[in-house]
Amino acid sequence: MSKNELAFRITRAMYKDRRNIESFNAYQSIMGYFLDLEFADLLGIASQYGVEVDWSEGI
Repeated sequence: MSKNELAFRITRAMYKDRRNIESFNAYQSIMGYFLDLEFADLLGIASQYGVEVDWSEGI
C-alpha cells in the first residue's frame, strides 16, 4: 500500500458521512496534510479511525 493510498483511505473514513462542498474543501486540505506526514504517522492515524492496513499489499 502506498502512502497516497493510505492517506486516501484515512481521509475517506473521516469524511464518509459528509457530502457538502465545505466537507470537500476540508477533505482536500486534510489529504494534503496527510501526504506531508511520515508513513509511520499515517499508520497511527489509521488505527485511530479503524482503517486496516493490508500488509500483503506491501508498502
